[in-house]
Amino acid sequence: MKHIKGSCLCKNISFKILNECRYSVLCHCTICQKSNAEFSNYTKVKKENLKFISKKKLKWFQSSKNFKRGFCLECGSSLFFQSTQSDDYTAISTGSLDKNIPSKGHIYYKDKKSKLTFSNHLKKFKSSANGFFDKFIYKIK
Repeated sequence: MKHIKGSCLCKNISFKILNECRYSVLCHCTICQKSNAEFSNYTKVKKENLKFISKKKLKWFQSSKNFKRGFCLECGSSLFFQSTQSDDYTAISTGSLDKNIPSKGHIYYKDKKSKLTFSNHLKKFKSSANGFFDKFIYKIK
């Protein structure tokens, strides 16, 4: 089965993404800025395509009314983002993956702080994309 491996820095949390995931999206919202860096890069995976190898140090934090974030209690790596209304999908920080997932665009671009310039070929949304990027499926090779 084709997969991509991922883990936190200390490897207490490790997992595989099986078959497919969404192309990645860069988020510039203030919550991502405070929990990660000036922006975050996430892919999104269906529940059945995310398999944990180890998650003994996984802790969830309610970061807003509708979302929670998963991180490692040992090393502090910020790894996951998930709706509190449904666990059908989990967003995964692409920095935690052993393979690159190409990007399709940006969300919350109006909140961008970074001085980095980004290619104009990526779609930019001032705020939420309301699921626009969910149709872009990356098949794992």
